[in-house]
Amino acid sequence: MSAIATTRSRVPWPWGAFGQRRRALLVVVMLAGVGLGSSAVTAAGATGANHRVPTPSAEAAAINADAARLASQYRGNRQGLQEAGRAEIRTGRNEATVAEFLKLGWARRLSAALEQHGAMLDSVHDRQVALGVAGVRYFASRIHSGLLRAGSGRLITVSLQAQELIAYDRGRVIVDTPVTTGRPALPTDIGAMRVLSKDAPWTMKSPWPRGSAEWYPDTPVQMVVWFTNNGEGLHDASWQPEATMGPGSQTGRYASHGCIHVPLAAVRILFTWVPIGTPVVVYPGDGSPVADQVAQQSVDALGNPTSGVRGD
Repeated sequence: MSAIATTRSRVPWPWGAFGQRRRALLVVVMLAGVGLGSSAVTAAGATGANHRVPTPSAEAAAINADAARLASQYRGNRQGLQEAGRAEIRTGRNEATVAEFLKLGWARRLSAALEQHGAMLDSVHDRQVALGVAGVRYFASRIHSGLLRAGSGRLITVSLQAQELIAYDRGRVIVDTPVTTGRPALPTDIGAMRVLSKDAPWTMKSPWPRGSAEWYPDTPVQMVVWFTNNGEGLHDASWQPEATMGPGSQTGRYASHGCIHVPLAAVRILFTWVPIGTPVVVYPGDGSPVADQVAQQSVDALGNPTSGVRGD
C-alpha cells in the first residue's frame, strides 16, 4: 500500500492565492485549503470577516463579570473551581494547537492570554482563582469561535488522546466519531496534512515483507481517503468491532499501522463529502501547552510525513 500511495500525483496546497490574500483576511479553520505561511493578522482576520474584535477593556469587563458569577457559584469550593478551570484550559490548548498547526496567527495572542490566566488557577486566593477560570473560559471560547466563525470550507481534525475524528463544514459538525489510530510503534503522523486522493474499493497491501513483525496479509476495505504520501488514510475496518474504537484503542489489539480506522457509516459520509485538498489536522489532544503539542509534529511545512512508511 505504501509504495502505491507514494507514487500518487502530489496535490498542491489548494490556496494558490493565499500568500497574497492572507494579510488582508485570514480565513480560519474550516477552509478550502491551508495556508502554511505566517503573517500578521488584521482584526477582521482575527475572528472572522466583519466581526468586531473586543477591546481590552471589553475583554476585562467580560472576564470580571464572569469571575464574580463563578466566585458566587463556587463559594467555599475552591478545588471544584480549580478543576473546572483546568478542564477548560485543556480544551483551549487543544483548539489553539489546531490553529497553530494551520499557522493561524490570530490565535497566538489568545493562547498567550489563556496561559496567563491559567497560571492563576493554583492561587490560594479565591478571587484570583475565579479570575483565572473566567479568563481561561473567555479566551478558550474566543479561540473556539474564531476557528468556526470565519470558516468558508471544510476541515477534518483527529485527536490522538480522545481517539476522535470531527469533520466540519463552515462551522457545522458533519461527522463526530470514535476512531482508532496508529499503534505506538507506528503512530499516525501529527500535524496539518490534506486529502490527496480517494479510492473505493481498495486492498491494503503490506509495505513490510512477509516475516516482518509488521507484515499483514492483503486486506480489502470498502473506501479509503488518503491524507499522506506515505500510506496513511481514513478507512473502514471490518475486522475491528466498532465498540472497540475510541480512547485507548491506539494501544489495543486493533491499533493500526498508521492509518485511521473509522466506522463504516462515518467513512461513507466522509468519502462522499470531502474534496481533494481538504485539511486533515492530527494533533495530540492531551491538553498540554501548545508548544509541547506542536513539538510532536512529524510532517514538514507542506504536510509531508518525515516518519517513514505506514500501513493499514
